[in-house]
Amino acid sequence: MKLRLTLVLLSFLVAGSASASNDRRECKEELRKLNAALSTNYTSQNHHGYRQAKASRDNLEYKKCASQARKARERLERDTDL
Repeated sequence: MKLRLTLVLLSFLVAGSASASNDRRECKEELRKLNAALSTNYTSQNHHGYRQAKASRDNLEYKKCASQARKARERLERDTDL
């Protein structure tokens, strides 16, 4: 019984670690895409979105980082289409 409980707890720990790794990877990819988009259309507002996403990454908030970077990139792309 104790062995099963230990195995269940270890499996949750491994799953959580894998999820965090994916979040870090997604954050890094979204920041790269945003940085590439910024190289073609740089404004202080766009830079502010990049800094916010990067600050979230520095605070180890990878899901928030990816979300902020994605939103900033989409906003940038939408503004250039207008």
